[in-house]
Amino acid sequence: MATSAPAETSFLVDTQTVTFPALPLDCGVTLLNVDVAYETYGSLNADRSNAILVLHAFSGDAHAAGISRETGQPGWWSQMIGPNLAFDTNRYFVISSNVLGGCRGTTGPSSPDPSTGLPYAMRFPVITIGDMVRLQKLLIEHLGIQRLLAVAGGSMGGMQALEWAVAYPDSVAAAIPIAATSRHSAQQIAFNEVGRQAIMADPDWNEGNYYDSKPPARGLAIARMVGHITYMSDASMRQKFGRRLRDKDAFGFDFSVDFEVESYLRYRGSQFVNRFDANSYLYITKAMDYFDLAAGHSSLAAAFDSTRARFLVLSFTSDWLYPTYQSLETVSALRSRGLDVAFSELSSTYGHDAFLVETKEQSEIVAGFLASVQRDVSSSGRVPGANLPAQAIMDRADYGMIGEMIEPGARVLDLGCGGGELLAWLRDHKQVAGQGVEIDPEKVRRAIARGVSVYQSDIEQGLADYPDQSFDFAILSQTLQEMRYPLRVLREMLRVGRHAIVAFPNFGHWTTRWAHLVSGRSPKTRLFPYDWYESPNIHFLTVQDFVALCRQQNWIIERRMFVRGNRQSRWVPNLLAEVAVFSLRAK
Repeated sequence: MATSAPAETSFLVDTQTVTFPALPLDCGVTLLNVDVAYETYGSLNADRSNAILVLHAFSGDAHAAGISRETGQPGWWSQMIGPNLAFDTNRYFVISSNVLGGCRGTTGPSSPDPSTGLPYAMRFPVITIGDMVRLQKLLIEHLGIQRLLAVAGGSMGGMQALEWAVAYPDSVAAAIPIAATSRHSAQQIAFNEVGRQAIMADPDWNEGNYYDSKPPARGLAIARMVGHITYMSDASMRQKFGRRLRDKDAFGFDFSVDFEVESYLRYRGSQFVNRFDANSYLYITKAMDYFDLAAGHSSLAAAFDSTRARFLVLSFTSDWLYPTYQSLETVSALRSRGLDVAFSELSSTYGHDAFLVETKEQSEIVAGFLASVQRDVSSSGRVPGANLPAQAIMDRADYGMIGEMIEPGARVLDLGCGGGELLAWLRDHKQVAGQGVEIDPEKVRRAIARGVSVYQSDIEQGLADYPDQSFDFAILSQTLQEMRYPLRVLREMLRVGRHAIVAFPNFGHWTTRWAHLVSGRSPKTRLFPYDWYESPNIHFLTVQDFVALCRQQNWIIERRMFVRGNRQSRWVPNLLAEVAVFSLRAK
């Protein structure tokens, strides 16, 4: 598993091409003699179960990793794909292809029309994200792969990953959409339209017929400048440029370059003109704007009705092009259909480009998630040691007791799951299907890297998407006293789970009583080692308080266990128990 930001890998790769005789498109046209440019990294295993399709963003290409033998340039995701990296080519067979409509080897508007021998230009049919994925499916079948271990990509690549999971549910074990959306907002469409208008307003565009003359370089450069602004963030631009002047000490009082940021954007625009086709810009941005995963369904959630994949959804705090709320819309839809989904919002100042730039934490999460998916796909039975008693394995005595209460093979939701230690143990030793909810971003990352599906959210806000009785057991371990509305949380637990297991520290313990009696101050003991102004505890409950609440709510206490030190205690629990563990169900 990658644990630090790796250097770009240096293996040499060749871009390959395959041609398919026909591709039916969503617009009703059938495209003939379709070329696909692609690269592969690593080796396909004997049962062809380790293939991962990596999907590029808007202006990407097939060259995702290593060093191109043709250009000498590194791939756009070389820090993520390679030996011992997130997409570990010692374990996985990774495939990357240029999208339909592109200009880097796959058929697009700059390709020759078989009927005329001339570039398609604007005679190229309008395409969709679904068309791109349909062509990728032909490529995967050509490579002899029936089911992908995962599809993964950022931005437009994430849209394709979602489309794969919906359009071909039997062909995908897992999907990893990063900094993506299930459909464009009005603002996102607006930015794309500005870029398209800049291109079409350039006199050199010539209605798209510029391939034997001068390309619309000025329009395409402006389109790229606008787009590039959306890929960055205010913080990253402030840090990188501020208001620094470019090669001068004072304003020029003209319209030449004054600021560093102006020079940077002009450079980015001019470089883009050298490697991208203006008509491809028009077609691909339109495909992105057309994308709506919910189209043809009653809701976004309904679009996932046939989906079987596990999901890892990642977003970034400073991404204002595809903000976190759009990832959460997808996560909410997945959870409402009972699908296995992990979600984390990663902290970054790089804006939308973070998925390409800041790969350390992303790598740890992706590596752990993929290892877990591969284990599920190739699982051959119980984990050695699974028959050991829970107390012999757990560090925390209450975890051991919770482990005893959980039935093998159960569906489990752990609220405030921390780094996923309990869920990982239950997965490995009781083969549970577990999910967690945790608000601490660092703990969420550790849990997902451990292969546990965790949703980053406040517990008090994070259960509404789950249907009734989604789980056999809902667990809340030593967190109840920190909830603002504990009764609301307990009711939600008993709504989404057949049983609720609640562990909490007993404020009726004799040391707490004694400390309060002797000092006359807020008790500070080994059990509660906090000053009153730093304590995470909001509510102070005892064993008797909890039993009284269960009677009041008409909940059935199925089992109760008490911890004293690291041992189970049975005597006078309200006085001697340090931690109480209750199993409940609704009447």
